[in-house]
Parts: sequence; C-alpha cells; structure tokens
Amino acid sequence: MLGWFIFEPITGILADRVRKKKLIGFSILFSTIVSLFYPLATSFSHFALLTFTRTSAMSLNAVSMKAMIAELLPSTEKGKTYGRYMAAVSMGGILGPVLGGILTTLAGYTTPFYISAGISCIGLAATLPLKHDGTNTRAIIGDITSNKGAKLITRTFLGILVIRGLYMINMVFRQDTLPIFLHENPRFGASETEIGVYMSITQFSSALSQISLGALTDRVGTRIMIASSLGLESLGYFTLTIATGVVPLYVLGALHGVCGASADLNMMIHLMKIMPQGKTGIVMGLYSESENVGGIIMSPIMGVIYDSMSPIFAVYIVSATLVADSALSALMTKKMLRKS
Repeated sequence: MLGWFIFEPITGILADRVRKKKLIGFSILFSTIVSLFYPLATSFSHFALLTFTRTSAMSLNAVSMKAMIAELLPSTEKGKTYGRYMAAVSMGGILGPVLGGILTTLAGYTTPFYISAGISCIGLAATLPLKHDGTNTRAIIGDITSNKGAKLITRTFLGILVIRGLYMINMVFRQDTLPIFLHENPRFGASETEIGVYMSITQFSSALSQISLGALTDRVGTRIMIASSLGLESLGYFTLTIATGVVPLYVLGALHGVCGASADLNMMIHLMKIMPQGKTGIVMGLYSESENVGGIIMSPIMGVIYDSMSPIFAVYIVSATLVADSALSALMTKKMLRKS
C-alpha cells in the first residue's frame, strides 16, 4: 500500500504534464524488471522492498491508464464502453491466479515470475503503437486550486472522494477478513476450497456483469446505480449473520460480485462526468489516493473490531458503513448532477 500511497498522487500531477503513453510504457518496463528479481530474493525484507518498488512503478500505469481512458471514452454510451474495458480487466484477474497456481504446481515457484515478465513484454509491445498520448502541456500544478480554468477542489469532487474512501471497508473486509470469518464461523465452517469457490464466483459474476451494467448505467444514471449497489452489498453482508451452509454463501458471492462491479464502474463513470478538462491525471491520482487512505485506515480498524469485539459485530459494522455510504452517495451525487 505504501508504494501506491506515495506515488499515485505524484503520478496524477505528472500525467497532466508528461505523455501518458510514456508513463505507461516505463511502468510496464520497470515492473517487469522487478518481477525478474523476485526469484533472487532470500529474505522477507527483500520481498518487502521488491513489493514496494513494484507498486511504486505500477502507480504510473494505474493512474495514467485511468486518465487516458477518461479522455478516450466517447461522449455517449460511456457506461457501455467502460464496462467492456473493465470486463477485460476482470477476466485477466481471473485467469492470472489460475495460471499462476498451475505453473507453480508444475514448474515451481520461480517460473511464474518469468512468465509474468514475458506477458508484461507483450503488454509493452501493445502500448508502443498507441497514437493517443494524453499530453496536456498547458497543465500547471499551481492551477489545481486557482481560478485559472476549471476549478478542481470543489465540494462535488471531495464528495466522490469521501464516498470512495468509505467504500474501501468493503474491499478490506472481503479480501482480508471475510475468509477468516467463513472458516471460523460454525454456521459455515468453510474449507479453503469452499472459500476459493466463493471468491471465484464473486470474480466471475463481476466480470460477466460489467458489460450489461455499463449499458444499464447509460439508461438510468450513476446515482441510482451507486446507491442501490451499496445498499444491496450491505444487505448481502447482513445476510451472512443469519445464513447457514455454503449454498447461500455462493449465492451471496454472486450478489457481491455484481454489486461490487456496479459500484466500482459507476463511481468511476460519475467521476469522469464531473472532472474538469485537462486535469484527468490529477483527478485520477487523487481518486486513487482516496482508495489508499481508506484502505490504510480500514485495515487495522477491521482487525481490531474482529479480534477485540466479535466477528459478527465486524460484519454489522461493514453492513452499517455501506448503508451510510449508500445514503451519502444518494445525497451527494444528486447535488453533483445539479451542479454539473
């Protein structure tokens, strides 16, 4: 998290002043080189340093890519187009871990790192022919809060950052705490395999739903989609406190996948609608930083609540926070749409 936290906002500023294609290419190249050093690591400190270096390099890609996509999306059917892009990203996220697991079993722990580096080279080769580079030579750092051009730091923009930051409690709980809860709770007693199936169902439902979700967003708008997605995710977590067995768990996995995909997609589309022109880089950098801050704050809080209070209470906290975020998004996005 530290690499993202430090370099994503810096990358946001750079992305409005330097060719985004160059930043993406450098990020892929540097992270590829770092991947080749993983098999040479001999201690935990080596892995920590390599991971920090890798996420620092990847921040150049993440922010620049989001900014470039925001500039390339058509004025109509933004949701449908962005949904297709996110579906492709999600499929990569599904295939990558499966491929890594198979390669590790068949060829050992070092081979996947070399394969990963090779795949990154393919990505680099695909980046170089891009004609759009997203250059904005007139972007000036001092204009961020000035009256020159469109103002960035507004209540509208801060509102979406708060909504996104609060939403990270869902991401933290699902990735870090939920597997422990499902394994320890006697009503589920889920094995590692059953937890893996739940996670796979979540990923597949997320990937498969994004194209249709984007098209639906174009019809009903981001406000309804964000608020309803957060509300349904909250209901899903609350159901975990009364459900029993793995079958309801798998159904909830599908629900969480669709709702999570909807929330992610619609928050980003809404951000693209309200961002000022010429500042896509800094907007995406600050948006990513809200995720980093939310994750850094929520991770230890969830751990303390789970251990010192009770696992069930931790689920209630997540559910209640999502309800509050849903209400906040309904209010804030309404004001945003009026202003924009």
